[in-house]
Amino acid sequence: MFKIAENIYLVKSKLGFTYCNCILVEDKVRAIIDTGADYETLLKINPETIDLVLYTHHHYDHTRGHKLFHHAHSLIHKADYPATLSLEAYEKYNSIDIWDDLMPNVTREEGIMALNILPSEELLCPIDNIFIDKDVFNLGDTEVQVIHTPGHSAGHSAFYFPKEDFLFTGDICLTAAGPWYGELLSDPDDMINSINKIIELNPRIIASCHVNEVFEDSSAKLEEFKNRIYKRDERIYNFLKNEPADIHKMADNKLIYKFHPSPFVVFWEKLMLIKHIERLEKMGVVAKTDKNLYIAK
Repeated sequence: MFKIAENIYLVKSKLGFTYCNCILVEDKVRAIIDTGADYETLLKINPETIDLVLYTHHHYDHTRGHKLFHHAHSLIHKADYPATLSLEAYEKYNSIDIWDDLMPNVTREEGIMALNILPSEELLCPIDNIFIDKDVFNLGDTEVQVIHTPGHSAGHSAFYFPKEDFLFTGDICLTAAGPWYGELLSDPDDMINSINKIIELNPRIIASCHVNEVFEDSSAKLEEFKNRIYKRDERIYNFLKNEPADIHKMADNKLIYKFHPSPFVVFWEKLMLIKHIERLEKMGVVAKTDKNLYIAK
């Protein structure tokens, strides 16, 4: 663990698609933000004595340890709560229900095996209640405020500790591969607005779920992270200027990710390409032909 401030710790985890760092608060109310660290790390913090679990969003890599915190009261943003209610909802919110359309040559089971995640019956975590933007949790000497930052998911939220001027940004994560907006209700425009909200807040310290560094003076890093969305727009537009293409052909040319190490990365690339095509169509610079190909105007 890395001590961020009095009572506040970054719980560092294995990194990768199916794990995440968490925030531990050691106060009158023992609380954790996200439960996606590896089990060995979570067991070291005595999960059975945690009182409160707050979730940045509904994705598996942030909820995988939920069952260890069986004495805690758990909450998630109201926009992500429906994704936790059934396997059918989980698949819909994560766009798994359109896997066969986007990945005709790879079965869902093959994709899931490549990610090394738990069986489907363990994907769900029963969450007790919801929070909304600007809700405040008093944990003793520590106070934490919800900041709704959609884009990665509809309910994605960051958590601000005003006394410490510290923000846990969740999956506005500053990784080399981000930003990510590859599910049903994710949205690159929302992501842009959420990053701008964080830049305007200008917290003294930030930490995120998939980078082990804690950053000060983070505005430049956040600006660069946001600008990758515009660069992706530009790459897609320039590609379509040269030749009409469908989503599959665009994905083959790696316009989002430089590498495709697993079927799920290809799947996410295609989902994110769809989001960008929708953006570019709204801008009036890309159109769909009668042969279901996309062209640049």
